[in-house]
Amino acid sequence: MAKLIVDSCVFINAFKSDSKSRAQCKELLEELIKIKQIITMPSHGWFEILCSLRRIEKVDKTFSGPVINGRMDYAIEFIHIDNKFFEKYGNIDIPYQKSGDHIFTVIAFVNKWPLITLDSNMIKISKKLGISVFTPIEYIAYLKTSR
Repeated sequence: MAKLIVDSCVFINAFKSDSKSRAQCKELLEELIKIKQIITMPSHGWFEILCSLRRIEKVDKTFSGPVINGRMDYAIEFIHIDNKFFEKYGNIDIPYQKSGDHIFTVIAFVNKWPLITLDSNMIKISKKLGISVFTPIEYIAYLKTSR
């Protein structure tokens, strides 16, 4: 199965009961589990998710994690940020973004992997670069038509 980059904001919005995007993010994650799609993510993205989950649960008190078959069980392949990472991705010239967003975009660009995000600036830059970029609802529709 092809690699797929999923922005951390998709997970974060799936876990927030008050998120306007929660339904589409939750549906996407459930669909990816059903088809056994491995999600590829830079390791800092998962750390961002964990930090956000703590805030959502303890400060905002709006935690509502998507649980599939009684578990939160995502197949995630981490891309570690080490010397090899810097050698492969460190000098790629793409338009400026916040550093966390830049990492997701540059990985998708270099490897020609699809990217799923809700971030409008990331979508705009990804489209400029020719990356196959989707919102969660667009990727769900893509999956349904490609079966």
